[in-house]
Amino acid sequence: MEWIAIRSVYHFGVNKNGINIFEERVVVFEARDFKEAHLKAEKEAENYSKNNGFIVHHEQLAYKQDGSTLIDGYEVWSALYEAPLSLYQFYEEHYDKYLYHAENA
Repeated sequence: MEWIAIRSVYHFGVNKNGINIFEERVVVFEARDFKEAHLKAEKEAENYSKNNGFIVHHEQLAYKQDGSTLIDGYEVWSALYEAPLSLYQFYEEHYDKYLYHAENA
């Protein structure tokens, strides 16, 4: 069995200004392969979105863990991106630009 992290993206809600709020969520599953992990993740995401009134995006990204045991400090997600931006510009565009602030909700 392997540990596979699955990232799902949800429509979390709408703030008081009518701006959509999204959640990027990574959950780890123990599975024989990617197919089994995705099946588990689809069921978990469906339950999570249904229980919270969210809408889940149909695409999930998977990341197979390189080790055999999850331990403190263990990497559970890694993704690579390309952009003609500096590190700080990329971070601002990818994360800060659309960051949810609860006080604006």
